Amino acid sequence: MKTLLLSFILLASSLSFAAVEGSSISNAHIIYKSGEAQVIRGKAPANQKQMQELISLGVTEFLIFKTDTKGEVLKEQEALQKLGISPRSITHVSFPWKDLHDFKSACTMTIQALRTIEQAVQKNKSLYFHCTVGEDRTGYLAGLWGLWAGTYSSVPESVEKELCARGYEAGNPGKPYRDVVLKIRETLTPTYLKMVMVLSDARLRGQALNESLCENEPQLKVAINKYYCAKVTER
Repeated sequence: MKTLLLSFILLASSLSFAAVEGSSISNAHIIYKSGEAQVIRGKAPANQKQMQELISLGVTEFLIFKTDTKGEVLKEQEALQKLGISPRSITHVSFPWKDLHDFKSACTMTIQALRTIEQAVQKNKSLYFHCTVGEDRTGYLAGLWGLWAGTYSSVPESVEKELCARGYEAGNPGKPYRDVVLKIRETLTPTYLKMVMVLSDARLRGQALNESLCENEPQLKVAINKYYCAKVTER
């Protein structure tokens, strides 16, 4: 993995919703490859057909990065097990999309998710992760993984190419501004920038992904609005 070089300049972005070849899941993208292992991000599989498509692509590990609101997580876990996926290969991290007022809790869950991805890659296994729509929490986690793994060499690059380009907050122009975009900007984006600082410090110190990294909350010294995906007017 390459050393992180972190800077704070936001570049323009474009929206891309191309699916992974062989899968009908929208906004699915391969974000990392190493040997036989692939890390794929996207929307929650809508049915067993889409789950089977992922399995046919070689996915053996699943990471569900969202809160369970209507029993949908349990249903997905049960459906995956019926398709032959071991319960040990299905990780659920109950990460909310807007109520992120406790940094230590959010950081701990993020580290757990990143470590799940890292362990799959180290075992040369392919992993698929998602939230609900595959844009905000999924983009958040994908961007952080890209920085940790060395896919992206800077924060601006991760924001431009991973978050905004794939629908994060106003990167999806059809997303409700007041009810979604504003809430993400108030909580998820600051958490992203703080997690970048946590991971950068861990990399410099040669530390592994561990919950102990979350003991101290970093203080942001940048203007968060520099990281908005688009300048939009309230509607």
